[in-house]
Amino acid sequence: MAVTKSQLVSCMHNALVSDSGGLAMVHWMPDVAAVELDAVAATIQASAHNDDTLVCVTSESGHYIAESYSPAGEPIQFCGHGALAAAWVVMNEHAPDESVVSFSSHRHKWTARRADFDAADVALTYARPEPLECPVPDFAEACLGGIVIKAAKVGADTDYLILELADAAAVKSARPDAAAICAATQRALIVTARAQELSSGCVFRYFAPQYGDPEDAATGSAAVQLAAYWGPDLKMPRFKAQQLSLQGATMQLTCQSEMVELAARVGYG
Repeated sequence: MAVTKSQLVSCMHNALVSDSGGLAMVHWMPDVAAVELDAVAATIQASAHNDDTLVCVTSESGHYIAESYSPAGEPIQFCGHGALAAAWVVMNEHAPDESVVSFSSHRHKWTARRADFDAADVALTYARPEPLECPVPDFAEACLGGIVIKAAKVGADTDYLILELADAAAVKSARPDAAAICAATQRALIVTARAQELSSGCVFRYFAPQYGDPEDAATGSAAVQLAAYWGPDLKMPRFKAQQLSLQGATMQLTCQSEMVELAARVGYG
């Protein structure tokens, strides 16, 4: 197993709040084929004994492949903070002269660039998701312990369910029942509301106990869905998303006709 370098990267942190954001351990593996990354990651995580997301990055024909894994070594279908971490390492150490760098994983493609505005270091561009408004599921309020005013589904039955609450206070005070969520749905729950200052954007929390993640600290994948969900209503070229997890996370979002952008602070941990 050829691992050239491993580095801890912090993503989506607030510069004024210590221990905010999420951590990812990025392993640069230029001699490992993309089809071998899952097996290599399982071996690494089996001996790592840590709680950080693992990101394995390799290169094939000038294109970068970045796969993210849970502490148990399981592939993560869509990992925003893993993608940010991979982009930071590649742009700083392996493609410093490239203005845009292309990435892919098992399920997604995206491009990365250095952010050209304040309070962000890396910006990722994805194809725009399609949240589809749906009736509020019967189980939603019981699972969260609060009133849900609107709902939308994104993707397949193992992807996302967006649940909109009345305000930021309701999102912060939600008390999810992990067992009830697991019994009711395979979708991860993105619980969201407009920010208290309506011009600021949105707030959210993310719950995926079905996949071993009762509440994630910093969830770029959820923010990508929310860029498409809130963008048409907020009518701002760029808006902030604040994740109200215990640690907290901050990101900036852009929604256009065919793409969305996730931008955030990133740095070595």
